[in-house]
Amino acid sequence: MTDIVERLKSSMASGAADSELLGDAIQEISELRHRRDALEELLIILMRTELPWDDDNKLTDAFPHFKERYLNAMHEASELLGFELRSTITRTEPKTM
Repeated sequence: MTDIVERLKSSMASGAADSELLGDAIQEISELRHRRDALEELLIILMRTELPWDDDNKLTDAFPHFKERYLNAMHEASELLGFELRSTITRTEPKTM
C-alpha cells in the first residue's frame, strides 16, 4: 500500500486536498475493492468445493476436481495478495511443523 493514508492525513491537517491526491486515493480504493471482491470470489469457490474424501478418509472420485480448483484458487490468491512482492505482511511465513 502506498503512503496515501499519510498523504490524506497531512492534507486534512493543512486543510488542502489537491485533485492529484484525491485521484490517487480514489484509484487505490478502487484497486483494493477489486482485490477484495476477487478474494471473496475465491473463498466462495473454496467453500463450495466438495471435499475429496469420504467418512473413512478415503479419496473419492472428486479428488481431481478438488485439486484443480484448490490449486487454481491458491495461485490466484497468491497473485492478489502480492506474494511475489515483499510487504510487511509477506516478509515472514508462518512456521510449519
